[in-house]
Amino acid sequence: MRWIFFGIVMCLAGLAHANPVTLVSGNDYAPYVDSRLVEGGMVTELVKAAFAHSHQTVAMQWRPWARGIEEAKQGKFAGTFPYLRNAERAQDFLYSDEIVSVRSTAFVKTGNHRLDFYNTASLAGTTYCLPVGWAATPKLATMLASGQIKVVSPNSISECAKMVAVGRTDYFVYGDIQVAHALKTGDLPAGSIEMADAEPLALTPLHLLASKAQPGSAKLIESFNEGLKAIRKSGLYAKIVKAHSTARPPLP
Repeated sequence: MRWIFFGIVMCLAGLAHANPVTLVSGNDYAPYVDSRLVEGGMVTELVKAAFAHSHQTVAMQWRPWARGIEEAKQGKFAGTFPYLRNAERAQDFLYSDEIVSVRSTAFVKTGNHRLDFYNTASLAGTTYCLPVGWAATPKLATMLASGQIKVVSPNSISECAKMVAVGRTDYFVYGDIQVAHALKTGDLPAGSIEMADAEPLALTPLHLLASKAQPGSAKLIESFNEGLKAIRKSGLYAKIVKAHSTARPPLP
């Protein structure tokens, strides 16, 4: 009887270990994450590889950004990614180590050289396109909060680019690698937008988040961080980043 009981316990433990880590992310953030990209994008593949180091599989779900992070906060998912750190999110989530870092740069309508991004105070009265669920870069967040900068929030960064291209908003802020990817894959009309003459507005680390209200979140983050260090050391991290750095069109 004792051996039967022991066998049942071991089987249950094996099943628990086999349960995938259910994570949520959003679309339209190529080449980092998008359900239509190979492996779900660069960061998705890095996250899967990090968890695989501790023999954990990942089950991905895709939601609109605002809905996904809210459901992760409620504990409907073990975690969500990729997100930058801010004070509001830090109240509800634990953060992993940095997965990747994004050079966030302003983009304007081609030929628009009147905006001075070296002097952000001069941007008062302009209109910033910021998709729903996205956080503003720190240099602009204060001006947004005080109402000095107006904000328009469509559902995606692609919509922001189109609004800037036709002059409905003045600029959007996005990673330079991401815009290069979007231009090469035809997601943005060639020649309609250009990088503003400015230094990057932010060098933004992106993280995996796990809800503080969810039991096991601390252990999840610890396991992920260990895996992330391991794939960096093994060279797998660099291999994955290189594979996604060359633009490739979304899957049908």
